[in-house]
Amino acid sequence: MPVGNRKARELPGLVAQAVKLVWSAARRELVFTLGLQAVSSVALAAEVLVARELLSAFLQVGHGGSANGVALPLVAMTAALALGAFTSTASNELQRVLAELVTRHAAGRVLDVAVAADLLAFETPTFHDRLQRAQMHGATRPLQMVTGLVMVARGLLSALGVGAALLFIQPLFLLLVVAAYVPVWLAATRASRVSYKRHVEMTEKDRRRLYLQMVLTRKEEAKEVRTFDLGGFFRQRWDDLYEWRIGQLRELMRARLRLGLAGSAAMSLLTAGAVAFLVWLVSSDRISIAGAGAAAGALLLLGGQLQSLAGGAARLFDSSLFIGDFNSFVASMPRMVAHSHGGGGTPPERFEVLRAEDVYFTYPSRGTPSLVGASMEVRSGEVVALVGENGSGKTTLAKVLAGLYRPGAGKVLWDGLDTSAFDPHLWRGKVAVLFQDYVRYMLSGKDNIGAGRWQRSEDIAAIEAAAARAGVGGLFASLPERYDSLLGPEFLGGVDISGGQWQRVALARAFFRDAPFIILDEPTAALDPRSEAELFANIRTLFRGRSTLFISHRFSSVRNADRIYVLSEGRVVESGTHDELMSLGRLYAELFTLQAKTYLDDGQPDHSRYGASST
Repeated sequence: MPVGNRKARELPGLVAQAVKLVWSAARRELVFTLGLQAVSSVALAAEVLVARELLSAFLQVGHGGSANGVALPLVAMTAALALGAFTSTASNELQRVLAELVTRHAAGRVLDVAVAADLLAFETPTFHDRLQRAQMHGATRPLQMVTGLVMVARGLLSALGVGAALLFIQPLFLLLVVAAYVPVWLAATRASRVSYKRHVEMTEKDRRRLYLQMVLTRKEEAKEVRTFDLGGFFRQRWDDLYEWRIGQLRELMRARLRLGLAGSAAMSLLTAGAVAFLVWLVSSDRISIAGAGAAAGALLLLGGQLQSLAGGAARLFDSSLFIGDFNSFVASMPRMVAHSHGGGGTPPERFEVLRAEDVYFTYPSRGTPSLVGASMEVRSGEVVALVGENGSGKTTLAKVLAGLYRPGAGKVLWDGLDTSAFDPHLWRGKVAVLFQDYVRYMLSGKDNIGAGRWQRSEDIAAIEAAAARAGVGGLFASLPERYDSLLGPEFLGGVDISGGQWQRVALARAFFRDAPFIILDEPTAALDPRSEAELFANIRTLFRGRSTLFISHRFSSVRNADRIYVLSEGRVVESGTHDELMSLGRLYAELFTLQAKTYLDDGQPDHSRYGASST
């Protein structure tokens, strides 16, 4: 049954899910909270019964009796009120901590699934929609769920306490009061289903709005937004999406108000009937004045508790619908782990030959494959280059070799062993990748470099050595806090460094990983020509004893590679040394000649055709 079609009869199961989640996050706080609610319900029942005795004592005083009879009920009422007030305050305070613990637990579970998910999952809109709902509501719904759960517990226990007292006074009156709140219950659960359905429909446009909000506020996009004066353009798109969202919420509000009005009207009529029944009981001498007064007080108390129970149940039902999304997302973790894992085998420490054999790969969002029967190999200690025009599949092939994507068909072999039999975490542990779109972590220099192998990130000597090899050691030596300096201006005390320095920090991260296989995807895009020339001149020295695969659009950088593979439309169409490929006079020679000609014509490279590629 679709989640949006859940019925009120499913509430016990949803409550059980909510209790299970809260129990996993904070069992001690949950037990204390429920215990306080139980004490509060006992105090409330005592208030009703003591109120009847106190009212009887007052009536006796009014008829000339002794005032001494008032003392004991008055003391008992005072104690019951004090106990009820204390338990209510203690419960509210404890509830704050309980909600925070549940929020942390839920957010942590979502993060676990997101980290365990195969990289390919991030290429699908469905995964992003599910992740968005789990993240967005995982941050807010646990608080609502805890509040609803506590309201249900409080309302149920208090209603039982007051109901027991009322049952002792007049059983029929109890049944009428309970019946009055059935319409409220039905209206609230119906409103929850309507709310859930509408919010699911809003997910994709909400993601678009939040994306535009990110574009307008992040540093990465700020320079281009200002260069092209895009602020008004993106802001208008953001306003339009927000206006649509508000329109949807207005419609939702009207639907919920109609349901609430219907439930409240039915409750009012039934409550009026309960009061009329009480009047009849008094007028026919079927209940005493004191009993009627206590029953009237109990009516107000029980009504409030039933209202709280109905409201809590509706809130819990509402949040549980979203918790259903959360549970579904979290439950997908075993499948995601199984999908992202190959076998449990351990790869050898190093390889002699790493070979891609007739590899096919297609992104979920594309109709045509990005790799079509691609084959290549990297031998131990070699420097191998991948070249080709934009969209030819270079980065995709590199990601397959790095174990980030699994081939749709074909094999990746490590000394003849199929890597699909390896534990991918262990396989990726043998690879260091410097992506073209490397991440700039707004953390310390030590953490930025140590992220290459975080398990040994406290090895300062190794971090300094990696920084020196990447040519960024001088930068950190000049900073007041050296490697403890915070990089990036987003946080107080952060140091803003240049794009070229950031790229060297990312390169140091690859060095620190100390892996036998290195992949460099446009590793010099942010470097000046002198630094680029130095890096490629020393690449064999810097990565001595390791196999290196690098992707570059600058053909002057690849000519000294041991072997060059040329990709076109996902296929390896040529391979060989620079001289061999030039002698063939085919695609490589054409591209090399075109790029060389741009230098000869005006002295400046033309990157319009050979610019950075993401595939």
